Formats: sequence, structure tokens, C-alpha cells
Amino acid sequence: MKKIITKTQWFFLLTATLILTSLGCRRDIDGLVAPDLPATAEVFIDDFTSDLAYAAFGGSDVRAFQVDNQVSYAGTAASMRFEVPDANSPQGSYAGGVFYSRTGRNLSGFNAISFYIKASQPATIGVMGLGNDLGENKFLVSLQNTPVNSNWKKVYIPIPDPAKLTNEKGLFYYSAGPENGRGYTIWIDEVRFEQVPDLGTVTGVIFNGQDRVIGNAETGDRIQVDGLETRVNLPSGVNQTVGVSPHYFTFTSSNTGVASVNETGLVQVNDAGTATVKAILAGEEAIGSLQITSTGTPVGPTSAAPNPTQDPSNVVSLYSNAYSNVPVDTWNTRWQFSTAEEFFIQVAGNDVIRYRNLNFVGIEFKTPPVNASAMRFFHMDLWTPDATNLPNNFKILLVDFGANGVFGGGDDSQHEITVTSPTLVSNNWVSIDVPLSSFTGLASTANLAQLVLSGSLPNVYVDNIYFYRNPVTPATAAPAPSANAANVLSVFSDSYTNVPGTDFFPNWGQSTVVTQVPIAGNNTLQYANFNYQGVQLGSSQNVSGYNYLHLDYYTTNASTLRVFLISPGPVETPFTLTVPTSGWNSVDIPLSAFAPVDLSNVIQFKFDGGGNSDIYLDNIYFWRLPITPSVAAPVPGYPAGDVISIFSDSYTNVPGSDLNPNWGQATVVTQTAIGGNNTLVYTGLNYQGLQFGSNQDVSGKTFLHLDYYSANSTSLRIFLISPGPVETPFTLNVPTSSGWNSIDIPLSAFAPVALNNVFQLKFEGNGTIYLDNILFR
Repeated sequence: MKKIITKTQWFFLLTATLILTSLGCRRDIDGLVAPDLPATAEVFIDDFTSDLAYAAFGGSDVRAFQVDNQVSYAGTAASMRFEVPDANSPQGSYAGGVFYSRTGRNLSGFNAISFYIKASQPATIGVMGLGNDLGENKFLVSLQNTPVNSNWKKVYIPIPDPAKLTNEKGLFYYSAGPENGRGYTIWIDEVRFEQVPDLGTVTGVIFNGQDRVIGNAETGDRIQVDGLETRVNLPSGVNQTVGVSPHYFTFTSSNTGVASVNETGLVQVNDAGTATVKAILAGEEAIGSLQITSTGTPVGPTSAAPNPTQDPSNVVSLYSNAYSNVPVDTWNTRWQFSTAEEFFIQVAGNDVIRYRNLNFVGIEFKTPPVNASAMRFFHMDLWTPDATNLPNNFKILLVDFGANGVFGGGDDSQHEITVTSPTLVSNNWVSIDVPLSSFTGLASTANLAQLVLSGSLPNVYVDNIYFYRNPVTPATAAPAPSANAANVLSVFSDSYTNVPGTDFFPNWGQSTVVTQVPIAGNNTLQYANFNYQGVQLGSSQNVSGYNYLHLDYYTTNASTLRVFLISPGPVETPFTLTVPTSGWNSVDIPLSAFAPVDLSNVIQFKFDGGGNSDIYLDNIYFWRLPITPSVAAPVPGYPAGDVISIFSDSYTNVPGSDLNPNWGQATVVTQTAIGGNNTLVYTGLNYQGLQFGSNQDVSGKTFLHLDYYSANSTSLRIFLISPGPVETPFTLNVPTSSGWNSIDIPLSAFAPVALNNVFQLKFEGNGTIYLDNILFR
């Protein structure tokens, strides 16, 4: 009569086993082969052998296993019962554990382990198998996703190569989770090793039976042989597949100089060339192979990326040795269809990430998302051996998960920018700095969670990936102004004489703290804790003879900034400045933008914007263009054969043209040399004609080109005329804000003028106008 172990006895055994396992007191005799190890077949047949012990898996319900004296297969005395817990059970999230031999067994005379199994409901058992010995698990075999129901059925798990199991401790293991969140009961009985006479031949499989090809391996690559299985025809006629340990196989390489493989199936690429890796199981060649073609040592940078110079207080870093990095969940999300491989390497002692086979790669930093709302730029250093000429490109996508911090939560936003040549250069580190404002699709940068890299460069090395802002205090002085002092009325600048007696800190109830600080030796106006700030001119100024208000400003933390010009009343009009800045911003604001301020009686400035930000100002002055340009118009570079020239020193002009026909105009026409170049001058323009020496067919041309300059004109139009007369105007922007304006007017803009029979031009407007290089091209 077989002894039946009671529940109390088994619980004591289980408890003792768990304590011994947790204390590390179980003697490890793996690898020691005793000549008299038993070839015991039984694991559980109403009882347990004296060498058997049980240990529950970590995180499982340690009370899941019991011996059941009520339910068994074919009326035997007892079975093993496993209570799978409900999902989120405080006792454990699943049932699972190992039945192992303390001393080991010689199982080389068996070709399978078999047992009967049923459950209280239809269910799928996650995994069952042998070879889990709580140690190396060298000869693991796993049968996955076995369907069961309330009827007993027999299960076979074939042993891939019994000859290897001369000292095996891992006799049986299992793991099962709840179904649809609910637990259930499993019974297993008559567990034993067998020599099954009608079991089919075991066939080894690697790479799931595929002949895998890697055509772009490199020296140093390591590739794990995976997809390890055995396939066998069971006595029932069913073909069964089980997962197996690599230690059942013997791996071979056709050329170990190119690629070698160790006993665990880890392939090491050693040099350029081609090699094929195969496997043998129980003396027979396995299905599947790996063909490797190696290009040898990879091409990569030999020097480190440029060392970042941004102050750490102005940086949020994802990856850089120069800064403390925020948590990044993964540098390769391995999204579907991504072929990218990542390698963490060192170049000249500096940590670098290498991406190979890059089509796109997801990088996630969502736990927690990154708040870059105070930053202004994205930076990355990149090196590639690939060709970077157009149309090759590199793309950077930023994704913000929105306030809820969840992808797909309804408030996500994203934007992608494309980097091309000449920024991209092969075989050199290039620094990519992109204003976050260029990512126009981003509604916010307060919850950034993903960075996606893509493009047509399959091999890239990246370093120093971070967000940054310029320092609150500028490191360099504002640009030195170039306007001639004779054309300037200065309020604040070291370059000019300023309006005397100006109060830069009138008490208007503001919170702003105003100081004047030297920056790189240049006196600069600083507004700290800025909400608004006035400037009281030392005396009323008549600026009606000037064209522009110029100022240089710098701020890295303002979100709004406006400047007001004020005349008595007060009459004040704001102009909005773009903030924050990426350095010093120089702006020339047309005084017409401040209408209806009385420009003949300006008494004050005001700046506002709030936010308790920091603003730096310099070179605040009114200016005008000189009536006469100081330099010649730009020299045109069009081939002479493509040009019909009316007035230009660079080409042969249409002969006989009358530059001052008498059409009753008040305009005074002269020609003067500017910078050694003959220039047409219209003084006191009301209108002025230009009669060609002969009618011209310009229908084969595309543009009318001209260079023009005016410091005081407020209206200027040009007409093209064909007989009839048929004439059409085109409006030119005046005054010219930065000197000469070069314009190419599409001839289609002059429809319905007959372009095959053009004979006159006409200018209409006011002020003094300088013209050059009037031509069709």
C-alpha cells in the first residue's frame, strides 16, 4: 500500500523548502555525477519519492499546491491540486513552482515525461516542463499554452536528448495564471518519466526553422541563436513542439575566423567574410540556420563629440556625460517595422549611442515626461559614415503627451523637423541646434515623452542630446550699430550721443528693477523682475524725419514683450517683439507702426509683458536711411545672353532709350556715380516715364528685374506699357529698410500688357528714388 502524504505533512515540507531556499542552504551539487544515481521514473503517483521537494516561484501564491485525496485520475488514491488565484490576489498573481530532486536522477533511459491533467473550467496552462532545477536550468524543456478542460487528458513532454540527463534535478515545473481575471483549479496526476515506444523521432529546430540571413554584420557583433525548439509526433498522431535549452544542441560554424559560436548559441563575429551557423541535436542536423556576412570593423568616429558649454542650470539632458541626465525609459522602443539596432559604446572615453540599420527608432522618457517649457532649443551631436548629399536627410520628431501625460489621451501633439546638407556632413561630428519654436506642431513642451529619429542615414552615432536655453544674462554685448551718426537720434547707446536728461527709471508703480550693467565692456540696460517699465525722454523729440525705431533686446525667460511709443495725451501704440530670444535680437520698427502717435512730439517709451522676467536692452535709437545710398546696387550675375537690359553698367543696354521723356512730370532726372556705378536718380518724384529706343519682345523672358533705393518715399509703383497704351502697375515696398532692394517681378503680373511689344516703363510715387539694373531676364 502506497503511503499518502497528508495536507499537513505537505504544508510542513513546503514551508521548510521555502525557508531553506530563501536562506541559500540547499547544497548545490550541479555537475557532480554520482555513479549510482537512481533512474526513478515516478514524480507523483499517489505519493512522492523521498528525494522530492517543492518550491513556489517568486510572486506566485505559495499555498496554491495541495495534495487532493478526493479528486484523482482513474480512482487512484490522490492527485496534485493547484489553486490558480484571481488576478490581483494579495496572496500572489499566479500559481507556479518546481518539483525537484534533492540528489538528482539519471533520466537517460526515458524519452518523455507524461501525466494526466484536467481543470475546473476550460483554461490554458501557461507553461509546463522539466529541467528547472532552481539553479542553472541547463536542460530546460517547456511546453507552452496547453489547453485543458474538465476532462482528464494525457500529456507527453518529449525529452530532446535523454543521453544528456544523467544527473537531472528539475523533474517538473508549471506556471498558470487566471482566466479573464478569475482563478480556477487544476489537477495533475500520474506524473512519471517513460520510455514511450511509439514516440516519433525528435527533430531539433533553431530560428523557428528559418534560414536566417544577416548581410551587414560587423566585427564585434554578437547574435544569439534563438527560436530553439524540438518537434515530435506523439502516439496520438499529433505533432507537438516544445521549447528547449541551447544545451541540448551542439552548435557549429563553417568559418570560425569570421564567426564563432559557443555552447549556449551565442555567435561572435570576428572578421570580414561569410560563415554559416548550424546546430546538431542527438546526432542529427537541426532545421534552420544562420548565414552571416560581415563587413569587418565598423566605420565610426575616432574622436569624441564636441564638449557642451551650456551651463547645467540651463539644460535638461537626456544623454550626455557633461550633465546629469533625466530618466529615459528606453533608447529603442522596438516599434513594429523598426529595424534599428542600438549599441552603447565609448569613443575616446566618451559615452555614445550608435544606431545601425536605422529606418526609425522610438526613444521614450514618459515616466515621468520631461518638462522642457523653460528651455528654448533642442541639441544633438551626430556623426555618420553615410552619404549626406541631397536628398539624404535626418529627421527629429518630438512628441508631447499633454497635461494628462498619457499617449492617446486626446491632448497629444507632435512635430518633426528635417535636417539636410549642408548641416549634415559625412565622417564628422555635426552639432544640431533647433529652436523649439521650430517644432510648430507642439502645443506644449511641458510633457515631452517621445523622441523619434528617422531619415535616410542607416548608420548614426549620437551624443549630447539635451534641451537648453541661453543664459539669463547675455555673455556677449549687443551688436555694434552701423548707422551713420548723422542719421541717428539716440536714446540709449554707447555708440552715439544720447538725448540728455533721460530718466530710465521713472516711478510708475512698476515692480521692475532697473540697472545699467556692463556686458563685454558695453553699457546695457537691465530690467529684472520685469512687469512694465517706462522711459521718460529728457525732452520732447521730433522724430517725424526718421524712418525707424531700432533696439537690441535679449531675454531667455519672457513670454511677452511689447514696446510703446508715447506722445502727449497720452497717445500710445504698442509693437509686439518676438520672445524669448536665441541671443540678441536686433529689430528696426517702422515708425508708421506706432500711428496715431504724434511723431513730432514723442515724450516717452514704455515696455510691458509681465511674467517677472529678465530683459536686457541696448542701442535704442531712431534712425533714417541717408537720402543718397553709400554703396552701389548689387552687381547682377545673370548671363548676358539671357538679358534684355534697359539701364545697367553690367550689360549692353537697348540703344536710343530716352530716360527722361517730356510727359509733363515734375520729377528731376539725373545720373550719378555711386560706388563707381552709374545710377539713375529721380528727385521730387511725382511720375516719370522711360521710352525704349525700340519696341521690345520680352515674351520669352520671365522677370522684370530692378534695384531701387529710397529713404523718404512712401509710395512707389512701376508700370510696364505696350501700345494702346496698355499699362499695368506693380507696387514696390518703400522706404527701403536696409538699403538697396533687389526685386524680380514676374512679367505675368503686368497682364494684359502685350509682352511681345513693350515700349515704355513708368514710375509713379513720391520722394527721391535711386534705380539701377533695370532689365528683363
